[in-house]
Amino acid sequence: MDDREGRNVQRSSQTLGPHLPRSYNLLIQLSKKMGTIATNSSIVHDVRSFMNQEIGISPSEKLLGTIPKLTVARTGEADTQPTDVKNQDSDNGNRSGPDKSLRAIASRSHEVLMTANTVFPMTLFPDTVTVDRTKVTITRRDFFWSSDVLSIRIEDVLNVEVSVGPLFGSLTVASRVMSTTDHFQIKHLWRSDAMRLKRIIQGYVIAQHNNIDTSHLDKKELIETLMELGHDAN
Repeated sequence: MDDREGRNVQRSSQTLGPHLPRSYNLLIQLSKKMGTIATNSSIVHDVRSFMNQEIGISPSEKLLGTIPKLTVARTGEADTQPTDVKNQDSDNGNRSGPDKSLRAIASRSHEVLMTANTVFPMTLFPDTVTVDRTKVTITRRDFFWSSDVLSIRIEDVLNVEVSVGPLFGSLTVASRVMSTTDHFQIKHLWRSDAMRLKRIIQGYVIAQHNNIDTSHLDKKELIETLMELGHDAN
């Protein structure tokens, strides 16, 4: 029995012996083929190329990546900054609005309606009468580069008179302001200038006493209205 069992074991070892190396070699060949296929695939090639690339990170990004609270604070400041700027702009706009309107009113009040000079050589140094939207200005000249300027508000004018001749005329303005004199006379004006000044000033006085608002009128319309109001029946 022992001899038979030994022979059977020997036969089994002889039969299995040649089959083990063939299967092992087959597995090795299959694994090599799979490895070459995997290494030659485009996906692995792209992954390898991506992994081999260097990604540069600046020191500031590294610092902000380690401290996330700083990034939140900065984004919060960036979000709030435009609103602050808008508020400042709106404040500046509100402040500049009254300033612009005040400047417009001031420039409009100095709009000259008429200017007349005395005639040379009747007066060696010509005098000037100027009427604007708010006042009557009389400039007297006695010598070169010297003058005496008097301004009378339209509200302070009581009356205006004119005396004319064939060529020339004189204008007299009565004021309510108490001073050394309350009548101011300008002689040797051209006749047409004296008449026109009288009508404009008289029309302004009538408009003021009757509370007629003329601020909305432009220059041309205002002159026509004042000339109509100051027109004499004769």
